[in-house]
Amino acid sequence: MSVPTNLRLSHTHVMHLPSPPATVFPLLCPIREGEWLEGWEARMIHSASGLAEPGCLFTTPGSDGTDWVWVVSRHEPPAAVQFVVHAPGSHATVLDIALEPEGEGARVRWTYTLTALNLEREAFHREYMAATPGRLVDLEARLVHFLQTGCCLEGAR
Repeated sequence: MSVPTNLRLSHTHVMHLPSPPATVFPLLCPIREGEWLEGWEARMIHSASGLAEPGCLFTTPGSDGTDWVWVVSRHEPPAAVQFVVHAPGSHATVLDIALEPEGEGARVRWTYTLTALNLEREAFHREYMAATPGRLVDLEARLVHFLQTGCCLEGAR
């Protein structure tokens, strides 16, 4: 039996944040992200609590013009959260976020693993993942700003 091997790309970025994991973790939620991430749009589909929890399902506008479907597949406050993202006709992504104390702050490891569902979109997948390091550096700056000021950092993303 042959097993197909679609394009798979991965990137890890480590953030150093000025607040402990217990403060950062609740911000990694489809609803709470709007507090610190300008332009974030999430539409909750299912959540018993209204916030991130195991099995929570929501959508966001994808960079390819489709709505991307997100599922919270792991939720272990304040240490880990995992999202599985489906971009219809394009790709699936697993986003693992691990938090650990670092002095008075947090060390947060973000790992994106994208698997192509449509090999005809390989150029898009490679461009998307090539831009991921810059997006994560920007997210880190926005989180640091929010944690230090309580305000959303405005400006282009």
